Amino acid sequence: MSNVIDEPRVVEAGRGATWWAEGWRIFTSNFWTWIGIMIIYIIITMLISLVPYIGNFGHWLLTPVFMGGLMLGCHAVTRDEPLRVAHLFEGFQGAHFVPLMIIGAVNIALTLAIAAIAVAGVLGSLTLADMVRLGSGNDPLDAITGTVRAITATKLLLILLALVIASIFAMLNWFAPALVALQGATAVEAMKQSFRSCMRNWVPFLVYGLIAIVVFVVAILVFGGVGLVFGAGAIFSGSANWMAAFAVLAILFILAMALLALFVGPIVFGSTYAGYKDTLEVDTETLDNPAYH
Repeated sequence: MSNVIDEPRVVEAGRGATWWAEGWRIFTSNFWTWIGIMIIYIIITMLISLVPYIGNFGHWLLTPVFMGGLMLGCHAVTRDEPLRVAHLFEGFQGAHFVPLMIIGAVNIALTLAIAAIAVAGVLGSLTLADMVRLGSGNDPLDAITGTVRAITATKLLLILLALVIASIFAMLNWFAPALVALQGATAVEAMKQSFRSCMRNWVPFLVYGLIAIVVFVVAILVFGGVGLVFGAGAIFSGSANWMAAFAVLAILFILAMALLALFVGPIVFGSTYAGYKDTLEVDTETLDNPAYH
């Protein structure tokens, strides 16, 4: 039986930064276990994606299930209990497995809707003349440039609509796995409460998002600097080994993504749990926190 609070709590703006700090604490308190969990999760995700035709759908379907298990792991850490690699698979156990799968199914439907709107926006921006030029012209770039100039307010509206749907998608999912795994909520109930919590706490989420952007930009600058040191210079200097330089950059990019997943992933999971605990957890001690109003 679910035990979801009626109204998500509203917290002060600074809690958006505190969620990152709590995510860092959850990560560093079980550093090597988190690294092991992330390595296993990345391998599983890659294997699922390799399945022909259904790999991507399988990934979307199972992601909330894995997230539910990781939320149980974060909950264990905050209760001074050991984090275990097995937490990654606890979403597949018990009564919360089906609701987590339903969340995944809803995600697939929303993803297809976003893709359809995006495709409609792109196709709608192509006039018949543009299509002819793309098919028979000597310079496809010229046709694309003409298409960009021809974009109307209606087509821009379609793009904005896709962004709005993507935002709704994120808000529906942000706390939903935690609500199912930790409070026994149904899929619909969890997604509804997750959306309401994100909407009511848009100010701390704005702070949270701004910090994420800063971290992302810093990471890009750091890895970009490393890339320039280890081979990008050869591309711009006219060296004959420019193909080798591109290969080095590609390898660095893959390593950078792997490092981001290994280290940033657990922090994001921990920060998500911290936001859930702040706004949605049923806890009388939390309600007395002066950060809430």
